[in-house]
Amino acid sequence: MTAVENAFRWARIHAGRHMAACEQTGLRWSETTITEIVTAHTSRAVNVVPFTQRAEALSGADWVWWWVDNTGAYGMLVQAKRVTVTRSKWNFDFGYEARSATRSQREVLRSAAAALDLLPVYALYLGTGDYRRWERCPDFHLSGRCTQCVKRTVSLMPALLADELLVSDAASTYERSVALEDVWRRPTSAPLIPALEKQLSPELSDFLRNRQDGTRAIARSMIDRVLRTRSGQFSAVSATVESDRYGDHDQLGPVFGDVPDDTGHWGLRYFEHTLNPLRHTPPGYVLEITAGNFNEDRLASDMPSNVAGIVVVRVPQHE
Repeated sequence: MTAVENAFRWARIHAGRHMAACEQTGLRWSETTITEIVTAHTSRAVNVVPFTQRAEALSGADWVWWWVDNTGAYGMLVQAKRVTVTRSKWNFDFGYEARSATRSQREVLRSAAAALDLLPVYALYLGTGDYRRWERCPDFHLSGRCTQCVKRTVSLMPALLADELLVSDAASTYERSVALEDVWRRPTSAPLIPALEKQLSPELSDFLRNRQDGTRAIARSMIDRVLRTRSGQFSAVSATVESDRYGDHDQLGPVFGDVPDDTGHWGLRYFEHTLNPLRHTPPGYVLEITAGNFNEDRLASDMPSNVAGIVVVRVPQHE
């Protein structure tokens, strides 16, 4: 186990311990506290740059996460959401809107992510296995303290899939999300509708059909969940429209310049939405952070007001 993998494991363990202590005493643990625990413990092995004044002033603020390796980078804008379980009903309140706000948290997340060319993602805080009543997970579930269930305490879900009407129990949550500790687990072939397979460029087809490593494995963990959800929709596959970036090999731009135009039920090009944040090279501010040569005030001024900080993770590679 690498230092990064171990740090993420301990971050989940300490988050779980805090959740358990609160659950045992009837207290309600907060999203902000769990985010602090996760970032504090991952900071042992990754770069964490909090925008101090914002992080203190903004409850539930979003964080920029960049995953980098020797081949490229993948960027997310992450918003925390805790689950409330009532009997077997799960609720995340994705559409939450503060009384004084003019837009919902969801709208702020999506617009800021679009401005930064990042994938909007929810960090789902699912409480302990006891809180979830050890609802069956899809990963070789074991009764009692199932290891995969325990890992699910902190999970990631593409915001595109966060439909409050459909994400309402353990099965739908687990299907659309991945444990934070498993986000770089090397995936096998992605679930594809046959009509989509004909629209894939050779490079994209290879990416989706074969095991990936590092940042590409993380990008696959996101697009795989989107594709699995798309396979359950009955709308026709959109015809391919030539991308404006077809044939573009800009080493500063997205890895895949030509992707299918299919929109599914979401009304947006989900391939582009999910894969554009996979870049050949991370943006300049990420390179500055990893080199330790950055100015916090300048970084904060360049970010939307809802961003509380930046996390840069050098992803373990096993090839």
